[in-house]
Amino acid sequence: MDAESFWKKVKLILSDNGKNQEWLCENTGIILSTLRNKIHLGRMPTLDETLKILKLFDLTIEEFTAYPEIEKNDILNLPVYEQAFSAGKGQYIPDTADILEYVAVPRDLKQYAHSLRASYVRGDSMEPTLFDGDIIIYDVMGYDGQDGIYAILYNSAGFVKRLQRGNGLLRIISDNQLYAPMEEPGESEDFLILGKVRYVVHKVQG
Repeated sequence: MDAESFWKKVKLILSDNGKNQEWLCENTGIILSTLRNKIHLGRMPTLDETLKILKLFDLTIEEFTAYPEIEKNDILNLPVYEQAFSAGKGQYIPDTADILEYVAVPRDLKQYAHSLRASYVRGDSMEPTLFDGDIIIYDVMGYDGQDGIYAILYNSAGFVKRLQRGNGLLRIISDNQLYAPMEEPGESEDFLILGKVRYVVHKVQG
């Protein structure tokens, strides 16, 4: 990566997070005039400066390299990890996963920016709302008190399902009527609501 691409990504990440160069310098110890000179002259930061910047952004070098260079003022760019939530019989969710791509998320979700996650959908139990291969954008703030579609862990497997509360029970519903609903008395060691689905990126249907 050349210096121009490096600093372009730095500027984009700062913009996406509502921060500026002064904030970067205050939190890395890099002198502001030094930073601006390197940007203006097209010089790469030192290894120490690079590591400080990546640590501040909470990114690995691979994640930083994959970050899109196209700046769009109306979107957030969210990493999509190599994991999936099942719209069927359950999907194993690993503790760690690689980033496969970035997905554009509308800026009107910026209130959830620091709690948003993106994952793939696998299976057909949420059709016609969600399809296999779609990307769900969900928060990680648990149940928000309202019915809706949520990412959940159920018996150690990941699901994306519609949840409805009533009569002291939580109904776990598939939009595909071929799948029967399930019921739970509430959150337990076997059942955990990760967060609500806030946005969906649909794949192009053939």
